[in-house]
Order: sequence, then C-alpha cells, then structure tokens
Amino acid sequence: MAERRAATRSHAADDGRPSIRVFFQCANAYQRVLRDADGRAYVARCPRCGLSKRFVVGSGGTGQRFFELTCR
Repeated sequence: MAERRAATRSHAADDGRPSIRVFFQCANAYQRVLRDADGRAYVARCPRCGLSKRFVVGSGGTGQRFFELTCR
C-alpha cells in the first residue's frame, strides 16, 4: 500500500512542470500534456492520426488550460 501511495504522489508531481489538457476530436480522446523541459512550449500529438500541435509559452499569451483540436 505504501508503494502505491508513493507512485501516486510521484505521478501527481510530474517534476513540478505545469500541464494543459488537449481534446483530439478525431480520436475522441483527452491528453494531459506537460510543459517541455526547457519551459518554452507544450507539444501534443493525436494518438490516432499523429497530428502534432505546439503551444508556445510566452508573455501576452492565454491563461487557458484546456484546448480542443480538430485533426482533419
């Protein structure tokens, strides 16, 4: 049981990196996307068609944490 709690905690921490949620319409699936290691962008890839979308981090951006993509 202690192992399960430790695994849950480490998964929840995700190295302290922020995340966004992306819904891919063609796959009818949500994906949690972590900010990349250098902190400049989030990169999401559709699990069905492979569409890749880069969300750049910068001043003047949005505070939105949820995005929906139409793949085709």
